[in-house]
Amino acid sequence: MFAAAAIGVSHLVQSTRAGALYGLSMIPILLLACIAKYPSLLTGLLYPAATGKTLLQSYREQGWWALGAFLAVGIYAMWFVLAAIAITTAGLFQALLGWPESTDLATAIVLAIALAVLLGGRYQGLEHVSKVLLGLLAILLPIAAIMVLPQLDTSASAWVMPDLDLPTVAFIIALTGWMPIPIDASVTTSTWAASRNELTGTRTTAKDATLDFNVGYGMAVLFALCFVVLGAGVLHASGTTPPNAAGPFAAMVIELFTSQLGDWSFYLIGTVAFVTMFTTLLTVLDGQVRVVSYAIELLRPGKLDMQRIYTPGLFFYAIGGFIVVYFFMQNFNTFINFATSLGFLIAPIVVVLNHRALFGQAVAAGAQPSRTLYWWSLSGGAVLFGASGVYFFLLVVG
Repeated sequence: MFAAAAIGVSHLVQSTRAGALYGLSMIPILLLACIAKYPSLLTGLLYPAATGKTLLQSYREQGWWALGAFLAVGIYAMWFVLAAIAITTAGLFQALLGWPESTDLATAIVLAIALAVLLGGRYQGLEHVSKVLLGLLAILLPIAAIMVLPQLDTSASAWVMPDLDLPTVAFIIALTGWMPIPIDASVTTSTWAASRNELTGTRTTAKDATLDFNVGYGMAVLFALCFVVLGAGVLHASGTTPPNAAGPFAAMVIELFTSQLGDWSFYLIGTVAFVTMFTTLLTVLDGQVRVVSYAIELLRPGKLDMQRIYTPGLFFYAIGGFIVVYFFMQNFNTFINFATSLGFLIAPIVVVLNHRALFGQAVAAGAQPSRTLYWWSLSGGAVLFGASGVYFFLLVVG
């Protein structure tokens, strides 16, 4: 399910745009981001396996400042995160139906359906469908990427990074912010893992948790590379600029497949892409409400009944996401870049908190991960901090 939750805006939109605008030159950056984020995202499963607790509990134990810092940046970004996912899902909805109505209306419909699914308890059934379609995507996507290879410029010059001016660095930040998934997703993952352990009365071992994570993470990275190749082989090679509206952009992504697999695949690929994005929308809508509610409960124990606020919380979150789309989404690509950039700028804070959680005193000595992961976590954090520093420096100097 990690792969199902990860395949979304970062893949369909940003990876495709990376290939279309920069050819293959963004692949090393993409891989570096995935390598740097790996330990912190894995912590979302390792910490509950080692302690039976969530990362939010660890933040609270680290101090009020830790949980407060996470809430401050998380609540600020959450509506933009939901809005970016909702508008991309709405674009696929429009492309599939050939629906010319406004993207705002399509977004409202998609969010309303998502609320109905969550409140109607149909989420588990959709998860099963999503797994089947994800397996289908895992077959069709690499095939389409392989078929486009003859059109791909693989010369040495195709791998050369463009000048690191502000627009290029801004796109790199936007690309890596959610690649392969926003790093604060580790908090949601830990909450689900701890809840599952509590319901089953057993605790997932670190070995099993790592295996499950590695399979999902590997699929997410592979999918991202395939979308870059499709964008580079079909769009960059022909000099085509990606559209600036959600519906046309979604239609273009589907046509990347049909150009290789044939017109017969339009509705098949469109349906797979839509259900995958819709599952991601449900995951974020449900997960963020639970995480924020749980965090507030940790700040004020006994003052909040999470069961009673879940439904109003869903409506509050969904309406906020729609308001962001309605008032702030003037340009699709610019808006997506802004929303995904927030994920990158939040990452250093989450990396520090997750490192302190996994390698702190709460994890018994016998359950501590290897020293390799320890240094990997530190190195990954250093990369994310350094990249953020470069970005802010370029903002200042213009």
